[in-house]
This record gives sequence, structure tokens and C-alpha cells, in this order.
Amino acid sequence: MIISNKLESMDSLSKSEEVLAKYILDQKENIEKLSTKDLANATYTSPSTAIRLSQKLGFSGWNELKEKYLEELNYLNQHFSNIDSNFPFQSSDTLMNVASKIGNLASESIEDTLSLLKNEDLNKAVTLLDKAQIINVFGISNSLLMAFDFKHKMMRINRHVDILSLPGEQAYVAANSSPNDCAILISYSGEVHETLQIAKILRKNKTPIISLTSIGENTLKDFSDCTFSITSREKLYSKIATYSTNNSIHLILDILYSCLFKMNYDHNLEYKTKISKIIDTRSSTSNLLQEK
Repeated sequence: MIISNKLESMDSLSKSEEVLAKYILDQKENIEKLSTKDLANATYTSPSTAIRLSQKLGFSGWNELKEKYLEELNYLNQHFSNIDSNFPFQSSDTLMNVASKIGNLASESIEDTLSLLKNEDLNKAVTLLDKAQIINVFGISNSLLMAFDFKHKMMRINRHVDILSLPGEQAYVAANSSPNDCAILISYSGEVHETLQIAKILRKNKTPIISLTSIGENTLKDFSDCTFSITSREKLYSKIATYSTNNSIHLILDILYSCLFKMNYDHNLEYKTKISKIIDTRSSTSNLLQEK
């Protein structure tokens, strides 16, 4: 979970820590040159309050929290200039306004996701997927909807992808995994109990883990061999829909499929074309759609 969301939602803070958290959220980039003493004077708390708050958020002290929070703000200020990911349209918008805003949000989500992509992680993930006998995808709710499209594509180049959505059954699949397999874990917060339970089982079985999760520190990243950052601008609950998250997950999975396809391009293209001709018996009267 990103720091700003933690500051807003943590329920284990004292009154003085709540005051300080609200001050940090209000001041944003203005905290850059503030010391613990400056914070104490501005919020009528004490310098130790900033240290305690920082440690509750998982940081060693105020300087580390400040550095990571400023990095996060810099990310949040990029790509998404006009559209709120949580409430991209209002009741007063026309239908065409809604259509335009959702289209723009999709474009910005893609730009944002690409800005978070790292060559090192992409190389490692594609290598792990290429070696895997079975690729298991784990997640909950809407994240698995994106995964079914990934499975659909992978099946057409003879790659074995399993997705099990029944509650509790995913843990049994993880328990049967091996070092010869690969797991993709999708969790926006990176703190879902069921997902972390699966990650622990996979780690015990020495199954490589690729995670798709939000920016910032979270527990899932600690179990992962490589991590892809999902665009991280949506609240956990207060939103119209998971527009940005879905676009981001879909793009990452499409990139992984495409890079894997590229590893053996000619063979994969020949195989996919051959199997499609046999199974996908479709026709069209449109010259645009007809095969030559």
C-alpha cells in the first residue's frame, strides 16, 4: 500500500500521530526540508511523535519516511494530469463526456504502467516463465478476470497456465507446485491474507514467484523473485470501479505474453496460425477481415 493510503487508513495511531499524519498529507511536498523538531512545532506534538509514526509505517525514522513519501508524490504527479482514477466522471457529465474520460483514463493508466516497468524484472520474469512447466496464476476478485485472457493467449502457443478461483482451493494448488513451475501472484495491496498464505507455501516449495502489486512497500514483495508495479492511484474501496488497476494488470500480462512469444517468434507464430486454422473456423464477407 502506498504511504498516503497508509497515513489515511491506519487505525493504530495515537491522537498526536493522527494529527501529524494529517499534517503530512496536507503539506505534501512542503515537508521536504522539515525536521522532526519543525513537525513538532507545527503540529503541537513532539519530535518523538514523528519517529514513532515513521516506525509504525515500517521505516527506520523520519528521514526515510520523508524520502520515500516524496518519491511517491513525484510518481503520483506524473501522467495523471486531469482525471481522478477513483471518480473519473460525475453525474453531471454527458454520455460522451463519460466515454471520453474513461478513454483518457485508460491511456494514462497505460503510460503510467510503462513508466514503472524495469528491464531487469522483465528479463527475469520472461526467463522464469519460459522455463516453467506449469504457470499458476493466483489472485482474488477482478484480478483473475485479466488472468483468464492471459491464459487464453498462452494456450494458443502451447503454454500451460492454470487459474483456480474457488476460495481455499488456490492454497492446494500452491502446495502441489514445484521448482519447475512458476507462479504469478496478483494483489493490489500486497497484504491480502489468502495471497500471502499462498506466497509462503510457494516459497517453501521453492516455486519462483512473479508478483503484480502496487508501488511502495508491502509483504508480498518480500516473497517475490521479481515484481511488476501496478498503477497505484486507486483507493481500496472508495471508487466507481477498478478502471486503472484492470488496465494496468491487463497490460503487464500482455507484455509478459508478448515477450515470451518473441523468445521463439517463428515457431510460436507458425503454431498459433496452424492451430487457429483448425479450431477457429470463422468466416467473414468483409474484405478487411478476410485472410489472404
